[in-house]
Amino acid sequence: MPKKPLPGGHVFEPRGRFLVPKSFGKMGVLGTPVGSADAQLAAAEFQHLVANAIRECVTRRSGTLRLFLQEAGFPAEMTYDRVSRILRGETMMTITDLLIWSAAFPEVRVLAAELLTAEPLARGKGSV
Repeated sequence: MPKKPLPGGHVFEPRGRFLVPKSFGKMGVLGTPVGSADAQLAAAEFQHLVANAIRECVTRRSGTLRLFLQEAGFPAEMTYDRVSRILRGETMMTITDLLIWSAAFPEVRVLAAELLTAEPLARGKGSV
């Protein structure tokens, strides 16, 4: 079981920023947010939408995440357990993770670019 991040800094559980945490990464729309509109919420929303796109791409290509990862030739750090936690929003996605998935699936790259060019913190104009 992964350890919960210590409070402070920018380490947080992305799914905890949604009213229904179990929906994280499982739908292409944003869930109801919890807390104020800030950089952490924007990051959680970004990861949620990217995780959903990854899940859809993996399902179309290989059917299951486990099978996809066995065939993908990703770095050793991209274990089934770690990737599953990222896609569920229990662990934060890193820039390295995003670049790996963007190389694997053009859809992820396009979505990430669209999200990055959109107005940041659009839900509530919080502070960065």
